[in-house]
Amino acid sequence: MTGPLSTASRQLEELVDVTADWSSELLRRAADDMVTALDRSAMRDVEGAEEWRNLTADRSYPL
Repeated sequence: MTGPLSTASRQLEELVDVTADWSSELLRRAADDMVTALDRSAMRDVEGAEEWRNLTADRSYPL
């Protein structure tokens, strides 16, 4: 095949690759942001609690 349609498949593959790279990078960033937020929250909980049992008093799940 010749003409514009001959490169469509190659361009589509490149688009899929770029989209996959972009979305995986976004997922990595989101994961890093979530880990940082959880660490900060845990530090605030630990530093602000007078006793260890106060950490779990307001949580509905076990630690």
